[in-house]
Amino acid sequence: MFRLTALAFALFAASASAIEETRATDAAFDYDHPELWKDMDGSECARSKNSPIALSTMDCTHYANYELHLGDCTIADMNFSVTNNGVKLDYGARTCSTPHFDIPKDSITSGTKYHFNTHIHLSSEHTIDGVYSAAELHMVHVNEEFLQGAAGMRAAVLGTMVMPNSPVDNPTFERYLKKWQLAREAVDCGCDGETFTVSPDVAEIDVYENMRGKDFYHYDGGLTTPPCTEVVWWNFNTEPLLISIRQFQVMTDIILNTRVLDKGGNCNKITVASKGGSTSRPTQPLNGRTIDKICALSR
Repeated sequence: MFRLTALAFALFAASASAIEETRATDAAFDYDHPELWKDMDGSECARSKNSPIALSTMDCTHYANYELHLGDCTIADMNFSVTNNGVKLDYGARTCSTPHFDIPKDSITSGTKYHFNTHIHLSSEHTIDGVYSAAELHMVHVNEEFLQGAAGMRAAVLGTMVMPNSPVDNPTFERYLKKWQLAREAVDCGCDGETFTVSPDVAEIDVYENMRGKDFYHYDGGLTTPPCTEVVWWNFNTEPLLISIRQFQVMTDIILNTRVLDKGGNCNKITVASKGGSTSRPTQPLNGRTIDKICALSR
């Protein structure tokens, strides 16, 4: 079981800015003009294996269970933040054994992938049968080679659509949401004087709760933000994560309305969302890639 040490994270930070999917300090890109991403330095946004893509209902091509392991991290080991690209959680330089999984397909995709961050896009980036959802959650994982800055660096994302049609709050998502509310309060320069307090939460958390026993679309692609690096094995849940309308409204407010002080001392919204409130890239051409559907052996 791989333990993320401070050294491993230092190596990661030095070599892996592309994998972050979020940028907390600059607005080098925005979602009103994704067609310009290809012109950015080091961009791979015009190459042939970009993401997201349009998915379609299909029969199973493989039958296997994803091996999802929790490690020993608790929610207290996670760092929650609000960036200009949305909400995120990661593990900072903690030394807990992080959640990890293996793609049950073939030798090409073999090797354990370790959870590095989770973030959310408004609205969904992938589509299924031409249909978008309200949001999309990405659990970014990386292999040991990536963490060590060695050859063979790869990432894998467990993705899922987020649908705000549950009649009740999602308990696990609510724990995330409260942490993001606290993270917003820590950076927001708004002047409403409101404060948000919650009871300490240090318990274990099943980050794979919505992924267990599910079927996944699997394909070779890239990051969905610049530089769109094509190093990602995508594993997209066929079933959405269900949250309540209230939870979606709170999350959307955090992503779109958090304000921070700029260099001139002005209190401005941090988001790089489009004018319509989207932080999602349009779907990209498949360009002959194979899409598999890996179906669970048991549920």
